Amino acid sequence: MVSQACRDWLKTLWPASYKGVPFYFESDDEEGGRDNVKHVFPHRDQPFIEDMGEALRYYGGTAYVHGDNADGLANALKAALSSYGAGMLVVPYFGPVSVHCETFKRSTHRDQMGYVAFELKFVRTGAATAFISVPALANAAFVAAESVAVSLGALFPRTILTLGQPDYVVGAAVDTLASAAAAVEVLRQSYPVDPAVSAKLRDGVAGFLAALPTQVSNAAAPADAGPAVSSLVALVRQLGDGLAPAPAIRASLELVDAFPAPPAPLSATVAGQPYLSTPARTAYQNAVAAARIVRLAALTAYAEGVLRSTFADRPSGITARAEVAERFEAELYDTTGAENHDLFVAIEVLRGKVIEWLTKTINTLAPVIVVESARIMPSLALAWALYADPNRASELVARNNVRHPSFMPRTIEALSR
Repeated sequence: MVSQACRDWLKTLWPASYKGVPFYFESDDEEGGRDNVKHVFPHRDQPFIEDMGEALRYYGGTAYVHGDNADGLANALKAALSSYGAGMLVVPYFGPVSVHCETFKRSTHRDQMGYVAFELKFVRTGAATAFISVPALANAAFVAAESVAVSLGALFPRTILTLGQPDYVVGAAVDTLASAAAAVEVLRQSYPVDPAVSAKLRDGVAGFLAALPTQVSNAAAPADAGPAVSSLVALVRQLGDGLAPAPAIRASLELVDAFPAPPAPLSATVAGQPYLSTPARTAYQNAVAAARIVRLAALTAYAEGVLRSTFADRPSGITARAEVAERFEAELYDTTGAENHDLFVAIEVLRGKVIEWLTKTINTLAPVIVVESARIMPSLALAWALYADPNRASELVARNNVRHPSFMPRTIEALSR
């Protein structure tokens, strides 16, 4: 017996969205094919068609949002469509696909209030990196790190309020920044910093601590606190520059972990509702903003340390890329509000450039393979058998933590080339 039940299409369609912002597709289309180059020749009836690969895949259509808050929904969708980088487009028939927004065109009509229509065009995401050299990618990432540092000095002072405030409100910002400078001094003495950089850093920390209370407490305008923030960011980056890449990464992450967002203060209860006085709330906001300054300054130094690193194999590069993504994602999640838009973009660009550099670098690294031998052999013999190069014997010993190079285990890890 054949069932007469029909498919319930509405239950099987995906809800449309782009970068998590929902909307409705009135109609959607997909365009693709092969990228063929047509060669024609004089006095020849048959052309030569050269297949260059799959053509760009385009998605688009007419979309809309509606309701009493259609203006807010439309603004949210426009922000997602114009934001940097690729995002996930959910097509009702076929589900999610990673795309870049090409263009959008908004239209409204006088007799359709509460209904905002869009003509959208997307192109499917392609390769992770363009045909660009690894050094050029690293240079672009260093430029992005400089942009984050500039954004910290220009934008974060707007979130610190000290003028005309009680001492404990001013101290919430000053104490956090001073603690960060003291932490930099501890790290300077704990790590093998270049002597010339160390001496300069010591004097810089002392000068920063001497000028900090005056710079912050006398800030008559948000921009007046900028030099203090810029000085701290410079000290943190200077510490990273004075270290080799590996200790620079460790020191930077120690500083990140030492300044988490402070917990919310305990509030009194008035008429059964939580209540926090305005000065106490301002003090908490100052502490949160100052801690974020320290973390982002340390993350900038961390990114620069990663960019100066050399990776021995593909797994180590993949691990570094995952940690970069995780570290920066946490700060992006907390960087909200229109006043932090420029900073959010700067952080996102830095993260993207470092990940792009790591991805390109990983492609040039050798994978790690497992090698089994029939009997225990010395490292020199294994190095010759694997690479025809006995000089790589010490590499095999170090990678497998062997006590004596004359007795290598029967199963070892080695680079594939």
